[in-house]
Amino acid sequence: MKIKYCIAFMAALGFLLVSSNANAIPALATKTDKNCSYCHNAWPQLNEKGRAYKEAGYRLPAEIGKKGESFLESGEFPFSAVLVARPFDKKGSGTKKIRALHEVEVIAAISFGEHLSGFFELEAEDETDFNIEVPQASITYTVNPEFNLQVSWGNMFFADPYGLLADHFRLTRGHVGVIDQAFGGSDGKLRSARQNITAYGRIAERVFYMVGYSGDAGDAEGVDGQNILGRVAFDVTPNIMIGGFWLEGENAASDRNYRRAGVDFLADIKDFRIAGAYVNTKDDTPDLLGEVTNDAWTIQAHYFFKTESGAPTFVPTVRFDRYQKNDGMDQYSEFTLNLGYYATQYAKIYLEYWNRFDVPVGKSEDTRITLQAVFSF
Repeated sequence: MKIKYCIAFMAALGFLLVSSNANAIPALATKTDKNCSYCHNAWPQLNEKGRAYKEAGYRLPAEIGKKGESFLESGEFPFSAVLVARPFDKKGSGTKKIRALHEVEVIAAISFGEHLSGFFELEAEDETDFNIEVPQASITYTVNPEFNLQVSWGNMFFADPYGLLADHFRLTRGHVGVIDQAFGGSDGKLRSARQNITAYGRIAERVFYMVGYSGDAGDAEGVDGQNILGRVAFDVTPNIMIGGFWLEGENAASDRNYRRAGVDFLADIKDFRIAGAYVNTKDDTPDLLGEVTNDAWTIQAHYFFKTESGAPTFVPTVRFDRYQKNDGMDQYSEFTLNLGYYATQYAKIYLEYWNRFDVPVGKSEDTRITLQAVFSF
């Protein structure tokens, strides 16, 4: 997307916000008069209240169906910015990189009046020569806690509030292994952006569900989309969830069918969070005469050191990923160790060590060390 079109888009949206009922970030905490720890264990990881806020269309659940203040009345600026610096990044198999400024983002999460809300992100990274892109965007009609409709460009789990499958709540540089693989190659990665139409809601407060219809991974026009997603997550307690999902699809270009089925969990025990997922996959072979099956699983743990007020300080993260390729013949194992420090609730710095230590014959093991800082305002 050209810069001039992005500027025009932002200007038009700004005009719309001025003339409409809207609530937005730069700090969603400002809108609710609450600090970040109300919705986050550590930004951007959501707690129970944060999940309810996201599901309600970036408003408190009690505000659904109520007319909010206009932009001029509230005095809220409708955009937030995120700057990412990566001053040291070194793979064992590559050269050292000084990404003094790695990424620039502009984000808005806005509730328009009684039922409509929108989210979008503009992003420019050094990996794409700072060309501006739209990695994710959505419009949601929030009917009630039980039923809502969303159209989006992004991860097919965009509406999911738990985080591991949705990817954009991660605290690490690296992506979670179960959603970072194309497996048999009929479809892209589970974290890949695509066109989505999603119905979601929460039944009896304990059961979250999603039903989605989407196009192929990376196809911005959703040509002949035939992907169906079902997702259910059950809150055993407010702090413990078990869930699962089923995805069936057919690649529009190759006519190859595929299936992804998985289970996942999340548990908060005081200041400790552990989450994991297992995915089984099937893909048609390129000649359409057979299919290949691969598995993947991830387990990840955080510990949130906090101040007396509940704000995070140090957050160590450990993750283990294992996945297969080539009809289960090739096995890969990866280990991630990350230590994050929150200087403020909107600024953090972390050091991450990644190690791919178990690979098939003919493939190379590898390591990576990254120092990264993230600032939001």
